[in-house]
Amino acid sequence: MFKRTRLCTQLMLAFGVIPVAFAQDAPPSTQRVEITGSAIRRIEAEGALPVTVISRDAIDKSNVNSIPELIQALPAMTGGNFQQSSGSVNGNGFGNTTAAIHGLDQKYTLVLLNGRRVAPFGGFGASGGDGSVNLSSLPLDAIERVEVLTDGASALYGSDAIAGVVNFITKKNVTDASVFFNGSLPEQEGGSKWSAGISKGFGDLEADGFNILASYSHDVQEVLMASQRDVSKRGGLIRFTLDGQPVVFDQTSRNSLPASLFLDTGAFSPYFDLNGNCGTNPAVFASNNRCRTNYAATVQDIPDSERDSFYLSGRLKLGGDNILFAEALFSKFAMTAAFAPPAQPMGLGDQDLPGRPLDILWNKYVVPWQAETGDTSTGAQMAYRAFEAGNRTDDYVTKTQHYVLGVEGTAMGWDYSTSLTFSSSQNEDKLAGGYLDFATFVNLIKDGQYDPLVPIEGQNLDAALLKGTFLKTNVSQNVFNLHASKDMFSLPGGNSVLGLGFDYAQQSLKQETSDLAQFGNGTPGQVGKTNYAVGGFYGYVPMEASRNNYGVFAELLMPVARKTEITASVRYDSYDKVHNKMPFTQDPNNLQPLPAEDEGDTFSHTTYKLSFRTQPLDGLLLRGSLGTGFKAPSVNQIAAPLAFATNTSGSYVCPFPTTPTCIANGTEPIQWDLVSAGNPASGGAGLKAETSRQWTIGGRWDAAQMLSVGLDFWAVKLKDQILNGMPEGYAFANAASLQDLFIIPYRDPAGPITVALLQKPFNAGKATYQGIDWEFDFRTATPIGKMTANLSGTHMLKADYELPGGKQTDLGKFGGDNNVVFRNIVRLVLGLQHSDFTHTAIVKYRSGYADQAFTADSGNVVNEETGEGVAYNGRVRSYTTIDWQTRWQYSKDLRFTVGITNLLNEEPPRSLKLVGGNQVGYDGRYADPTGRAFTAGASYRF
Repeated sequence: MFKRTRLCTQLMLAFGVIPVAFAQDAPPSTQRVEITGSAIRRIEAEGALPVTVISRDAIDKSNVNSIPELIQALPAMTGGNFQQSSGSVNGNGFGNTTAAIHGLDQKYTLVLLNGRRVAPFGGFGASGGDGSVNLSSLPLDAIERVEVLTDGASALYGSDAIAGVVNFITKKNVTDASVFFNGSLPEQEGGSKWSAGISKGFGDLEADGFNILASYSHDVQEVLMASQRDVSKRGGLIRFTLDGQPVVFDQTSRNSLPASLFLDTGAFSPYFDLNGNCGTNPAVFASNNRCRTNYAATVQDIPDSERDSFYLSGRLKLGGDNILFAEALFSKFAMTAAFAPPAQPMGLGDQDLPGRPLDILWNKYVVPWQAETGDTSTGAQMAYRAFEAGNRTDDYVTKTQHYVLGVEGTAMGWDYSTSLTFSSSQNEDKLAGGYLDFATFVNLIKDGQYDPLVPIEGQNLDAALLKGTFLKTNVSQNVFNLHASKDMFSLPGGNSVLGLGFDYAQQSLKQETSDLAQFGNGTPGQVGKTNYAVGGFYGYVPMEASRNNYGVFAELLMPVARKTEITASVRYDSYDKVHNKMPFTQDPNNLQPLPAEDEGDTFSHTTYKLSFRTQPLDGLLLRGSLGTGFKAPSVNQIAAPLAFATNTSGSYVCPFPTTPTCIANGTEPIQWDLVSAGNPASGGAGLKAETSRQWTIGGRWDAAQMLSVGLDFWAVKLKDQILNGMPEGYAFANAASLQDLFIIPYRDPAGPITVALLQKPFNAGKATYQGIDWEFDFRTATPIGKMTANLSGTHMLKADYELPGGKQTDLGKFGGDNNVVFRNIVRLVLGLQHSDFTHTAIVKYRSGYADQAFTADSGNVVNEETGEGVAYNGRVRSYTTIDWQTRWQYSKDLRFTVGITNLLNEEPPRSLKLVGGNQVGYDGRYADPTGRAFTAGASYRF
C-alpha cells in the first residue's frame, strides 16, 4: 500500500504502522522531525503512535480526485456524522465535506495543514459552524503525505482533537516541475470528473540556501442527476415486498403544481375537481383527489463543483540550523447544488401576509367552494410547488486563505518552531435559479398571467426568478504558536526529551444577510414586509461574534529502558466568553436587538495523556495510551441568533392531534418548520464544555518475514456531549415528552400557521465509543514480480449516546441522531509490481445495518392493496466495491495510469432514511451512486 522510501519507512516505524523487522533494513537518519501527536522533535525512528501514514505513492494508487474521497474511504471513518457533498442537495450542506474518526461526530476530528489549524467552515446559523474544516477547500496535488492519528490528542492540540487528528503535509524542497491530469468517466451518463495541475520548485535548501514551491490545480466534478441512475430515478415512491405484502414507501410532498388547498375542515384541489387528474408532469400524481409531487425524482445525486487551488511555500536558511519559512494557500471551491423546484406553502385568508396579497386566489377558489360545501374556515394553506421556475439552485462558494510566517531551528540547545497563522474561510450562498421574488409572483397572479391552482397554458415565471448573493459568512482564525523541545537528563534507554508549547488564537465569525434572507425574522424592521424568496430560506438574522483562547502544554519523553519509552503530556486551555456584537432576543415571532454583550461562559480545562512504547522481543512492538480530552462550544453554538431554518427533511403526522393547528393541517404526514438558535445563556442554563476520557492498547507483530499484524483496542467516553438540536425524527417520535421543543402555533414567515421544532444546542449527556483497529500486511516476491497485500479494518464495539429518553446507539443501525456507525469497515489493497508496471486492486466493504424504522401509524410505508400503514424494521445490506488501477512508468519522468472504479457496478443498497439530503432510496453519506467508471491519467516531471 505504501512506497517504502527511507523517510516514510522510518516515519511508519515511529508510528507503529509497519512491522519492526521490515523497517530495520532502512539506513539510520539524523534528521529531526515533529510528528503528528507529539510536540517533541526527534530522530524519525523514535516513538510510537497509532498513526496511519498515506504516502504520495499510495494517494496516486487510490484512484481518487479529491481529499474528501481519500479520507472518507479510510476504515477508521466508520460512519457517524460526517458531511458529504450529497448533503448539499437540500440547501443545507453549503458544499461542506468533513472527516469523522471512529464514528464520532465530525467536530471531534481536528484537521491540520502542516501541523497548524485551518479556519473552520462557518456555515449559517446555530447548526452551521461546529468547528469542522471543509476538506473540499484543500488541494490534493500539493499534499506529500497524510498522517491520520486515531487517538485523542487534546493534551497537545487542545479543543477539537477528541477523536483524533488528520494532518496534511505539503511537498517541500521540490526543485523540478511537474504536470498531471486525471479523469474519470462513468459507464452511464453523468458524474464524470477530472483534475489537472502544475507545480514548480526553485532552489535546493541545502545547496542554495533557499527553496520555493508553487503549485496550482483545477478539479471538476460534473453533476449526476437522480434521473440518471436506477437507484434514485424512482424518487420517493419505492415499491417492494415486506413480509409477503406489496408495500410502497411514500416520501412525496403535498406541495405540488397544480396546488391544493387545505382548510380547517377539509382540503381540495381545484384542478383535480375540474379535470379528474393532475396534469402531464411525470413527477406529479393524484392521491385522495389532490395532487402530490415525487420531488426526489427531480434532484441531483451529486452536485457539480469546481475547485481552484494555489499553494506557495518558501524556505530560507538564516544561518546554522535556523530556517525562515512561509506558506500561502488560496482555494476557491464552488458547488452548484440544485434540488426540487420551490416547495412553498402559502397562507390565504387570515393566514395570508399583511394586506392579503393573495386574496385573488381566496376569492376565486375558496369562496365558491365554501358556498358549495358550507365550510366556514377563515384561513387556508396553499400547498404549492413552482415547477415552471425549475429546480432551486444555489451556488455555494468557499474561499479559503491560509498564510503562515515562521522560523524554526535550534537555539541554546532547543529545537524550536514559532509561527503566525492567518487563516480564513469565506462562504457565500448565491441564488442561481428556481427561487422566486414573491412580489413579482403576486403581480403575475393579479395580472392574470399565472395561476398556481389551475395552471394557464403556456404560463411561466421567468419574470419572477431571483439571482444574486443571499448569505455570506466569514470565519477568521489567527494563531500564534511556539513549540520547543530539548534533550534533558539521561535514562537507561537514552536521553529524556522535554517539549514545551504555547499558542494563542483569535477567532471571529460574521454573517451577512440580504434583505430577502431577513424576511420574517421577527425583528421590528421586518414588520409589514411581504416580499421574500419563494421556495428559499428566510428568517435569517445577521450576526458578528468573536472569541479568544490560549493554551500551554508540556510533554516529556522518557526512555526508561533500551527499547521502552514512556511519554507524559499535560495541557491547560482557557477560552473567553463569546463577544456578540449583534445579539437579539429569542422570541420566535418578535426578535428585539440588544446591546453588544458577552455570552456563554468562560471555559478552562486541563487535559493529560500518558503513553508507552516497548519492544520486548525483536519483531514485536507494544504500545498504549491513557488520556483526557476537551472541546469548548463553538462560537455559532453560543451566539447564533434564532432563525427560521426551513422544513424538516422527513414528513410526520402532526405531533399534537387535538390542537387547532394540527386539526387544520390534517392527519397525513407532512413536512413541518424548523427553527434554530444558539444558546447564549451562562451558568447552569448555559452550555458546558464537552470532556472525554480515552485509552488505547495495541501493537505490531512481525509474525513472519513476509507477514505483519497490527491491532489497537481503543475507547472514548464523552461527558456533556453537545448536540446542535434534538434530531427531528426522535423529536417527532417522542413529542409528548418533548413538548417544550415545539412551537405551536408557529407562524411561518410566509404566512401559514404551522408547527415548528426548535433546534437549540444542548448538553445531551454521556457517549461511549469503542472498537478495534486491525491490519495484516503481506509481501513476497513471485516469478512475475513483487506482490503485496494489505488488509485493514475497524470493528466497532460501542457507539452509544444519550438523548432525553435514555441511552441510544448508532452501532449497526440508523440511530436516533439520524446517523449510522458501521460495525465493520474493511479495506483490502492488493498490489503486483513487475517491470515498469504496477497493478493495484482495492476492495472496500461496509457491513449492513438496521434501517430507519417506521411504525404502522406513521404512514411512511403502506400496503398497496389495502392502503393501511405497515410497520417497517428493515435492514440495509452490506456494500462492497472493487477498484482497479494499472500504472505504467514509461520513463523516469513520464507515467501513465488507467483503471476502473466500482468494477462490478455495485448499486448503493436500498435505505428508507429521510434525512441527509433530498435523495431518497439510499444514503448518499455512505454510498456512491456513480456506478462503474473508467479512469485515466498521466504525469510528467521535468
